Amino acid sequence: MLNKNISRVFAVCLATLLGCFSGTTFALGKLEPSMKIETRIDKKAEAAQKQIDRLSEQTLDMNAEYKSTLTRIEQFKAYNKRLEMSINEQQKEMASLQEQMNTIDDTERGLLPLMEEMIETLAQFVEMDVPFKKEDRLNTIDRLRTTMLRADVTTSEKYRQILGAYVSEINQGNSVDVYEGMEMIGNEEKQVDYLQFGRTALMFATRGENTQAAIWSKEASDWKWLEGDQVDAVKKAIKDISLKTKKLIVVPVATPEKG
Repeated sequence: MLNKNISRVFAVCLATLLGCFSGTTFALGKLEPSMKIETRIDKKAEAAQKQIDRLSEQTLDMNAEYKSTLTRIEQFKAYNKRLEMSINEQQKEMASLQEQMNTIDDTERGLLPLMEEMIETLAQFVEMDVPFKKEDRLNTIDRLRTTMLRADVTTSEKYRQILGAYVSEINQGNSVDVYEGMEMIGNEEKQVDYLQFGRTALMFATRGENTQAAIWSKEASDWKWLEGDQVDAVKKAIKDISLKTKKLIVVPVATPEKG
């Protein structure tokens, strides 16, 4: 009897234990899908967070680029303003230069006739002056006339050359010089030595034997022949001046002819 009761109790306990195991298995079967769903949600949330982080970084980059663009725009505005001021100043300077050029053109138009008159006045002066180095002086005037016709020579350079010719005339009029040349004596051209004392006196003496000498007469605008000691004085003066000796130079002087 006792054994039969023990068997019943054992059977009841076993049934209860089996029932517990059966319930646990059923609960686990229901929990597994929920865990999988939660895992998927976590992964999606993580992916979404990463995308949000990327968008945030892109937004920061775009914001920085926007600020950089605004800075460049301000710099371009400042540069354009300075450039505009510079252009305005250049335009003012160009207008001033144009006005100066117009003034220069007016000055040149008035200066060119004056320079031509200066050349012709100089030519007349040389023709009427004591004829020292006359050929060279006339050649200088011809060069001035040619220069006046040249378009590649500036007005200032033309004017400078004319003034140079005037200065040369002044200097030669104050100089003492000996130079050689040719003179027609009778029907024969002979080599002579000229002796020039500024514009005060001009004379020459032929070379070789039978020396002849003459002095320029301003009144007659011709040569006046010298004789005797006057010829010797001219020859000696030519020699002393050529040798640059420091001696007293004695030469004849042309005197007005008595009427």
